[in-house]
Amino acid sequence: MSTSWQSLPSRRRLVSALVLGAISLVSATVAWAAAPARMADETSYDVLTYSAWGRQNSLSGAECTGLGPAGHVLLGATHGSFRCTAQVGEVPAGTVAARVLGPESLRVTSVSGGKLKPDTGIGAVPGGAPTMQSFEAVTALQKASWAKARHVARVLCYGTGSYRATSTSAYFHAFSCATFDSRGTRGAQVLVVAAGKTVRVVRTLAK
Repeated sequence: MSTSWQSLPSRRRLVSALVLGAISLVSATVAWAAAPARMADETSYDVLTYSAWGRQNSLSGAECTGLGPAGHVLLGATHGSFRCTAQVGEVPAGTVAARVLGPESLRVTSVSGGKLKPDTGIGAVPGGAPTMQSFEAVTALQKASWAKARHVARVLCYGTGSYRATSTSAYFHAFSCATFDSRGTRGAQVLVVAAGKTVRVVRTLAK
């Protein structure tokens, strides 16, 4: 004899509802995790310029245009890939296509024109809990004894590797940081990781 939903014991109805809810939650989580990474268009210029690839090619700036369907965040439009005109000495030096790896990291996938080097990546990024924002990494690295010993006056850091996104920002464990001396001359690009409220330099990405 068939049994209607209404005739099920309350405990069985509760278990069924919890199972259905769990399935919905897992499905939503998987869909979110599988969603391709996007970056705010206004962020792309600096992320490319002050990346390890940018340091290797002595970039002074970049102008980027988003490719494909646009998303939207508080900063404006977002895209999953970009076409950028790279500048060296404020002069156009070639065009590149770049794929977004995360909200603050790009990987150059093709280079055309000029003498720009290909992007070989930054290698393995240490894993860890994403607890720090980029501006916090900047402050921590500038105050670090590592920076003082090397006469680093200013840094720019962008998150790389795994991240935790909120509605207004993103948290990371690892950061790719550009360094500058007191005259504004660019120095080494370094990979750092969060260590409480400080950061630890893992390795040099580009000199």
